[in-house]
Amino acid sequence: MTFEDRLYDPAYFQNLHKSHWFTNPPRKYEQRNRDTLRVVVPAPSDRVLELGSARGDVSFLLASHAKEVVGVDASDDALRMAEQACAARGIANVSFRKGDVADLSMFPDASFQAVAAIDLVEHIDDPTLAAMLGECRRVLARGGRLGLYTPDRAHYVERLKAHDVLLRQFPQHIAVRRAGAYRRFLADAGFRIELDTYSVSPFPGVRWIEAALAPLPLVGPTFRYRILLRAKKP
Repeated sequence: MTFEDRLYDPAYFQNLHKSHWFTNPPRKYEQRNRDTLRVVVPAPSDRVLELGSARGDVSFLLASHAKEVVGVDASDDALRMAEQACAARGIANVSFRKGDVADLSMFPDASFQAVAAIDLVEHIDDPTLAAMLGECRRVLARGGRLGLYTPDRAHYVERLKAHDVLLRQFPQHIAVRRAGAYRRFLADAGFRIELDTYSVSPFPGVRWIEAALAPLPLVGPTFRYRILLRAKKP
């Protein structure tokens, strides 16, 4: 998959996580941070790799819980912003590298204890995802963890976006999938899933309705906002 600069210009990264009382309330990012830590489980002795690190927000979160974090992104603009933010914050245990998530040959085998793919996999096609998972397994140490956090195609908002009804899909989200697809990809890559759950949306009012309906059989997946998966390298 070729990286498309036109979809990831400086404005895209500058407007990430722009505050809005309903679509981007503070709760949304508090919840994402909590879910990120839940799927990655960084430990003080861990070396963690973040794929698709963008401006570095997730890398900085992980850095406060891990020994070292390395962020990888294909965008020069993202890397510049991340490095500037890192320097401004005085964070010493984070570094950033330019690279393709499907080719992590810059890193040796078994060189990380955890890999984070947070709001990433919806941006990449199936062949790229399969290659990325193979590389993740290679760079992880035995028993290492891969954490995935991504939109769920079964959620009603994603269904509306997929059919251009009321809402439009982000052009960067080329492959929003259902949880079952990720289970199959992970199994094919040789991972063992140890956490398979979801979170509901953080939007005012709506989140209470989703919390009540998401656990139900049959209709539940329609109200599961994000997929949370943690897989281990045997």
